Amino acid sequence: MHKISYACKLLRASLLFIHFKIIVMKKIFMMVCIAAISCTRHAMPSSTPITSTEIKNANGDTILAGHCSASILQTQPYKTWFDKSYNNYNVDTPTALSLKPLLENKRAEIFLGSWCSDSKREVPRMLKVLQAADFDTSRLQLIFVDDAANTDKQSPQHEEAGRNIHHVPTMIFYNNKKEMGRIVESPNVSLEKDLLNILQGNDYTPKYKAVGYWLKNIRHRNSNFSDKKLLEILPEIKPLCANAYELNTYGYVLLAQKNYTEALNIFRLNVFLYPSNSNVYDSLGEAYMDAGDKDDAVKNYKKVLELKPGDANATKMLNQLL
Repeated sequence: MHKISYACKLLRASLLFIHFKIIVMKKIFMMVCIAAISCTRHAMPSSTPITSTEIKNANGDTILAGHCSASILQTQPYKTWFDKSYNNYNVDTPTALSLKPLLENKRAEIFLGSWCSDSKREVPRMLKVLQAADFDTSRLQLIFVDDAANTDKQSPQHEEAGRNIHHVPTMIFYNNKKEMGRIVESPNVSLEKDLLNILQGNDYTPKYKAVGYWLKNIRHRNSNFSDKKLLEILPEIKPLCANAYELNTYGYVLLAQKNYTEALNIFRLNVFLYPSNSNVYDSLGEAYMDAGDKDDAVKNYKKVLELKPGDANATKMLNQLL
């Protein structure tokens, strides 16, 4: 009897020890898993999830914002403009077939605005081209950006950060993590032929050459340019400017990012490029005002009235400032 009781106690103790060991091992396993996940997220952040978010823009219109599924473009009000552009576009089939092997294992990001006429025209066409080339759509991200003054060309989760998005649509193609090239706003020749140039590694320059030149060759030289320095840059960049709105648009993107130093560089450069254009002084006045420089804001709004007497916005802003 005593021997059986002792054996039972020994068995019970053994079972308790095994149970305790299992609990400890589980806890250790969970801690290792959590640590591994944390390290993985830190080293390789996961891609932004598809949210298909709708927001109201500054005009009160419903727009898409952030990483959205392409399927949302088959819902209203987006379906109307998407189907019109998609159905009316005739794909250059021979060129699209040439794209097929070149697109293998490539990745694409398209930054667009559901409020933007260029996006409404070009993005459905590009999706039709990619479909004709049998592109794996799981390797495509559609990122919708806002048009509000304080969030211009930005998405809620800022996927655009570091990608120099100044006009939309911007269609970027990658080999692994390296950008191969981008089509900005609209193609130079056609979507098919421009994309073929990019994927073949040919020398391809998208639209808005002045902004591209600034980003590649000038931006890194100095953070705050003197008038003398800007005048030295003038001969380099003047032949590349399509019009006064090219740099102006980029300047407002910088203002929305609160990058006042570079925004002022751009707006001041634009004044030197287009000294008889009242709008460039208006934009420079706005940039100075946002940056907290009241005196220079006043000076530029007064210049607007010199070039365009009675201008309503300049008059309004001067009344506010003075």
